[in-house]
This record gives sequence, structure tokens and C-alpha cells, in this order.
Amino acid sequence: MKKTFLIALPLALALGLPAGAQNVTITGANGASAQVNRDCLRGGGTANCTTTTTATGANGQSATKQRNRVTTQGSSATTVTRTGPEGNTSTRKRLVTVTR
Repeated sequence: MKKTFLIALPLALALGLPAGAQNVTITGANGASAQVNRDCLRGGGTANCTTTTTATGANGQSATKQRNRVTTQGSSATTVTRTGPEGNTSTRKRLVTVTR
């Protein structure tokens, strides 16, 4: 089993196959919860990762944060969008470029 995994992982990364989604849900004692979903696509020297976090209070109100990061050789662009319980939205963008 270990040998198959060790061969399959580098092959999947080289072919740019998706890394697979990761999902986690945490529920508190008062009924509030947080759900985090993460998904990445890698290939051709680029990684495109999206993370979405949704927090829901005990009273049923929810807020969402979505982060999308695209990384290439020499740069990384990140966009973060937040949506509050009343639907108000804010977006922030950042680009980091490395030059040598």
C-alpha cells in the first residue's frame, strides 16, 4: 500500500490532478458551527486554491469568508471576500511579485 501511494502522489502532482477537497465542520455546545471547505488545483507551475469558511451562530445568522489564491512562479495573487449576516460584502485583493 505504501509503495503504491508513494508512486501515485508524485504522478498526480506532475499531471496537475486536483489535490482533493478537504471539508471540516465544527459544532459548538450552543449549536453554533463553522464549516471550512478547501480545494486546490495544481498544474503547469500554477496552484489555484479556494477556501470557503461559513460560520453560523446559535441564532441561525451566518457569515462567509472566501479566499482564492493563485500562485505561479514568482507571484501570488489573493482575493478575500467576506459576506456578513446582513448580506454586506467586502473584498480585498493582494498581489505579491518576486523579482530577482
